[in-house]
Amino acid sequence: MQRELDVLVEQLDELLGGPVVDEDDALELATVAGLAARLGATSEQLADANLWRDGVGQELLRETWDAVDAAPILEELEGVLSGDATDEQVEEALFDLDDLVAAAAWCGRRDAVRATAREAASLVRTVPDVFVSLADLAVELAKLPTVARDLDLYDYWLAVADAGAASRPTPSRTA
Repeated sequence: MQRELDVLVEQLDELLGGPVVDEDDALELATVAGLAARLGATSEQLADANLWRDGVGQELLRETWDAVDAAPILEELEGVLSGDATDEQVEEALFDLDDLVAAAAWCGRRDAVRATAREAASLVRTVPDVFVSLADLAVELAKLPTVARDLDLYDYWLAVADAGAASRPTPSRTA
């Protein structure tokens, strides 16, 4: 995960080096910062982003969260439950949700995604087999202290990890 963190920090620096002029730009910056923060970025690595969020970006982020509609993300996730979706489609649907949740957590707007995250966890638990291909990643993410602090948001990763555990054969006991 260190490599992923390094890439995210590099992306964050690039985003902060350019203009952040609209809601899409603001959400992209918040997503990258949120994912980096979740993976354990240092306060130094996040300093410029935090300054932007708490300063000149504050109004744009408020407008962004006022405009966020998570319904299409849930619809995308529901769309992969049929079992006909490829692993890549399942991954994309869950990662779209995860991006939004990480952005909200970093912005202090957990309220904007809490219900969506809960519904997503419920959907995963409804048809867990669909998400088995992401179970190893889910186990790693579930170990992160930042995920543990926001279990009400990241419960869908625990549900995916459970899906992987449930798909493994149970060792039999011998007498």
